[in-house]
Amino acid sequence: MIDLGSSISINKELREHIIPLGDQELFQLEKSLLEDGCREPLTVWEKSADQLVLVDGHNRFKLCQKHDITFKIRKVRFETIEDAKLWMIDNQIGRRNLTGDQMSYYRGLKYNSLKKKKGGYEYVKSKGQNENSTSEHIAKAFGVSESTIKRDAKFAEGLDIVGKSNPKLKTKILIGEAKVKKGDVQILADSHHPERITIKNEADLFNKAKAIRNDVLKGVEADLQAIKSQKNLTRGEADEKGSLFMEKDDRLRKIKGMILSAINKAINDKDVRAIKELKKLIERLEGELF
Repeated sequence: MIDLGSSISINKELREHIIPLGDQELFQLEKSLLEDGCREPLTVWEKSADQLVLVDGHNRFKLCQKHDITFKIRKVRFETIEDAKLWMIDNQIGRRNLTGDQMSYYRGLKYNSLKKKKGGYEYVKSKGQNENSTSEHIAKAFGVSESTIKRDAKFAEGLDIVGKSNPKLKTKILIGEAKVKKGDVQILADSHHPERITIKNEADLFNKAKAIRNDVLKGVEADLQAIKSQKNLTRGEADEKGSLFMEKDDRLRKIKGMILSAINKAINDKDVRAIKELKKLIERLEGELF
């Protein structure tokens, strides 16, 4: 917690939970505050009578301090920091003109936060849904597919991985200033050790994403071969002759063919176990196949 010398404190985790304003947005906000004052109250989390944590208005708060502009506050109560995060996400979605990637990020954050939040699944079940339908509930609320929500979740995870070692690059991606592919960000979430990943720059992100993608595809090919042969092969034992030297799109086309063939075989054999395993493989490749 950072003490600002007033009754309002800034929590770094909450501050970094929202997308920063771009330079033009920040300029317009400062201009508006100087001309009209701070008309909208800042929202604070009232953790206790003498502990107020800012949850909305970080840019306004900073600019008001800079120019000695007075402001009002609105107090809200949350039981946990995850509750505060969910409120912040909904608030940002409801008030900002978001780009496609920014909306994707917030949808993914909401899904991930709801999964982690204590009582999150109970919240879903209270709406008449089962324990495994968190993505369905959020997808319906936003008018998108479950697959989209799950890809959004990986995008949010990937961006948070980038942000741990390179917060400036995360911000550039979110405000559209970085030339990176969304799929390269999403694939970071599939790393075996995401906590070990550090991203130096855009080129480093591309190279690390390529290595992780290769590992994912290698594992899927091995698992498909195991299902096809009905043998208990270990990861990486599948016949990959030529696969490592294929272009990404060609390799994915090969894997799609293997999946379709395996699905047809599993259906004809009425092999429920194989069908379930194939479903898991498709989910692992969702960001790459669609």
